[in-house]
Amino acid sequence: MNSNVEALIAQVKSDLSKYDDANLIDDTSLYRDIYLGLKRFGNDIMQLQETMVDVSQGYGELPQSFFSLYVAYLCDPLGYVSKENVQQDSLINSVMYRERTIKTKEWSELDADCEKITEHVIRENLYYNGNNAQFIYHRPRLLRLGKSFNKLNAHKECRNRLAYDSPEEIVIINYRLQANFNEGYIYMQYYGLPTDEDGNIEIPDTPNGHLETYLEYYLKRRLAERLMGNNDAQGLNALYQVYAQQESVALRNASTELKMSKLKPHVFQKLKRINHLESLQYETNF
Repeated sequence: MNSNVEALIAQVKSDLSKYDDANLIDDTSLYRDIYLGLKRFGNDIMQLQETMVDVSQGYGELPQSFFSLYVAYLCDPLGYVSKENVQQDSLINSVMYRERTIKTKEWSELDADCEKITEHVIRENLYYNGNNAQFIYHRPRLLRLGKSFNKLNAHKECRNRLAYDSPEEIVIINYRLQANFNEGYIYMQYYGLPTDEDGNIEIPDTPNGHLETYLEYYLKRRLAERLMGNNDAQGLNALYQVYAQQESVALRNASTELKMSKLKPHVFQKLKRINHLESLQYETNF
């Protein structure tokens, strides 16, 4: 869990320590509330991100931060290059490396001349245990959106909206990708909630802090609802009204602040996008 998420949860639990001491506060529910609270701001808070989705038996898992699709290409594995003795921390578990290389029929090791490849390729850089490997994909094909694809899951400028002739199609159901083919690799760019370098949801800084203030009162109101609903805290009725009023004011302030700033890099200094790309980086030339 991200540090500023942990800090907010700790603050809420401290303010309601009586109920925390009685073990009546569930951290998982608070984390879920933060996720839903951020999501309600829609495109005003989302960032363009990227990932590689491994489709197996027709399904692929999407990142927890996913909000709307921008572009998705089906790609074929070309090969990989293993680079030893890279002075880098262990940024990613070697399981990902093994998952790729164990599929010997798909992946073959390439030599250094692969840097000279001129065709359209995607290079996926994975860092692990002080080393790194580069996986190279080629022949990107734009995927078609299936008839049952919920258009709310596609950005208004999603390129796949125009892929009418592709035989391969995808749909997204409950944040899970479903394809009309069994196996494959999909390079995806999507708009999603801000994350830290480990892929955990992050609360971005705003100039006046209205977003975090809103989340604080939103969490307290939701917590009060659960406690009162379970007959654990009838004395919270008065505080519930205060939380609801403060939440309403903070929501308006946060919405205005986000619409004006649109998550510009110089405003949101805690968005560690550069660090994230050092651990999982994609290079495209198409």
